[in-house]
Amino acid sequence: MAFLANETAVPEVLESIRCEAYGPGGAALIIECRTDNRERTIAQVRQVVRAHGGYLGARGSVSYLFNEVGQLKFPPGTDATRVAAVALEAGAEDVIPAPLEVLTDPIEFETVRAALQAAGFVPTSAEVTQRASITVPLTGEAAIAMLHLIEALEDLKDVENVYTNVEIPDEVVARS
Repeated sequence: MAFLANETAVPEVLESIRCEAYGPGGAALIIECRTDNRERTIAQVRQVVRAHGGYLGARGSVSYLFNEVGQLKFPPGTDATRVAAVALEAGAEDVIPAPLEVLTDPIEFETVRAALQAAGFVPTSAEVTQRASITVPLTGEAAIAMLHLIEALEDLKDVENVYTNVEIPDEVVARS
């Protein structure tokens, strides 16, 4: 097949989709995807969630449990009192002392980050993310199953982010 010089390739159109699900132990999940095939991606997400003891929910079934926030995390040993003073002055909503974390409205995120960096506080991570308003503690087999579910979802090509309200003890995470 011959192509003419003036033919152009059709650009790939990607769509953002958000799946909501429940995992082991009743934990909530938000799975954000970018795909060129909505049906394929939803089918893959559904298959992985089911294979790990969960199920997809309807739109809005778990998203009400999460808030979009700017989140800046700092290494141990950072002066929490000074970080709090600078962050709150710049418009942060909350400062959590251990581990040191600053929460902002997404609109104020860049302003707060710039103020902290200008004061010499460089975060180990800084992002606008989904933060659970309530958490579900999991232990034992349910916790391990949830960790495997998250890992399997993150392995899917079209999945960009997985958010959950699960709280798993560090010793269980270390074993998996």
